[in-house]
Amino acid sequence: MRIDQGDSDWLRLLPSFSALVLFAILGITAYATTIPIYRIWFHPLARFPGPKIAAVTRLWWARQQLGGRFPLLVHELHLKHGEIVRIAPNELSFSGAAAWKDIYGFRNGLPENRKDPNENTDADHRHPTIINANRQTHGDLRKLLSNAFSDKTLKGQEPVLLHYVDLLIARLKEESAKEPVMDIVRWYNYVTFDIIGHLAFYEPFDCLKNTDYHPWMSMIFNAILYVHWIRTLQRFFDVRSVILRIMPKKMVERRRWHIGLVEEKVRRRKTREPEYVDFMSHLLKAEEAGRLTIPDLVANANLMVIAGSETTATILSGTTYFLLTHPHVMKTLKEEIRTAFSSPDDINIAEVSKLNYINGVLDESFRLYPPAAGSHPRITPVEGANIVGEWLPGNTSMGMAQYAVFRSPTNFADPDKFLPERWFSTDPKYANDKREALQPFSFGPRNCIGRNLANIEMRLILAKLIWHFDMELMPESQDWIGQQKIYTTWEKVPLKIKVVLAER
Repeated sequence: MRIDQGDSDWLRLLPSFSALVLFAILGITAYATTIPIYRIWFHPLARFPGPKIAAVTRLWWARQQLGGRFPLLVHELHLKHGEIVRIAPNELSFSGAAAWKDIYGFRNGLPENRKDPNENTDADHRHPTIINANRQTHGDLRKLLSNAFSDKTLKGQEPVLLHYVDLLIARLKEESAKEPVMDIVRWYNYVTFDIIGHLAFYEPFDCLKNTDYHPWMSMIFNAILYVHWIRTLQRFFDVRSVILRIMPKKMVERRRWHIGLVEEKVRRRKTREPEYVDFMSHLLKAEEAGRLTIPDLVANANLMVIAGSETTATILSGTTYFLLTHPHVMKTLKEEIRTAFSSPDDINIAEVSKLNYINGVLDESFRLYPPAAGSHPRITPVEGANIVGEWLPGNTSMGMAQYAVFRSPTNFADPDKFLPERWFSTDPKYANDKREALQPFSFGPRNCIGRNLANIEMRLILAKLIWHFDMELMPESQDWIGQQKIYTTWEKVPLKIKVVLAER
């Protein structure tokens, strides 16, 4: 192509290639320098303390999350900096008891602090779980499911609960006669998984019958890890297909198999009619009426099985560990249970609900070893919100890491000690404990719908176990909690204990 003299003169005015490269480098450097300066000193959240690297980039947050120690680290940050800590460029962590209401509670006509969309791990947002649904859909699902968790319904489910708890006791008697040292975590997983499977699908997983993990059960923690990875990576790019390519291939494949099995069980449940109301009863009626679809049922059934088995097994494992490392507490609990019931057949929902000390034991276990140890963030409305006296701009992410809240010295005296007495003691030392800080089932309109079932299930299992057996912690499990990491919930290691029949 011919270039005349005028064009040539104009071209000479353009910067050289090397100059363009220099300008690009200078621009990138200026940007890379300006962003940290802005986020550390001029960002609306700059007034809140926390690691400088956390203020600059969420990569620090992601690294800690995938490392499995983040709730523990957040606790250390609160001990150092106080009740409000900045843990990412646009995210705060709160540990004061009053923050539960401001972040998660009803807001008296004000816009709700919606769930952080980056926490949404639903495979198809058109078919949300009750956890991730918007306000309207959440309300509709909660109405359907609440019937399955009422006190009246729970009474109808009692024969199912007692059947599996008694089967647990029978299997433990058989196993302890052959080998008294066992991993009690496995047995708690067996019984909670069998119960939740029966109440969700009207068919057992037969873990107790076969004294082995069901293939689905072996995938439960894989599903939790999957969720943890999605929540972490979504903070950087919300393209699920790309995220799945980054994640470990085996984890993704197991997840697909898992969901396929859930759908298979849901379809079988449609052909059956239990003699009591179970988790699926009202959901199936809504599906038959055209208000829900099979994918809606699958998403929520999967959630209920994971949430209803793993978390209950986790708190039972933690409670057993604390009892065996605090013999005086175990002695008091034994006396309460073994004097309240002359026969194990007397242990039922109505009678176990009359016990007192067991409530303090479980509350204190929740406080020190919460199954949902991390944070479940909310987002302020676009117009901003006042949270415990602090004005936060719109779209600020905020949450309460349960591990940090429950062990905060501003909420509880002797926060790292296992003291069930604090919950009903008249000792002035514990008079100022902020008991309302303990919210292991979350708080507000989106709190855990299954808390009644979980509370009864835990008490029945623990009461029958302690009535029948004496237990001893093995040396290799002395630092049981210290050996674990947290990926949404605790990655439990074996809890080795010696189980023998109680002498009477």
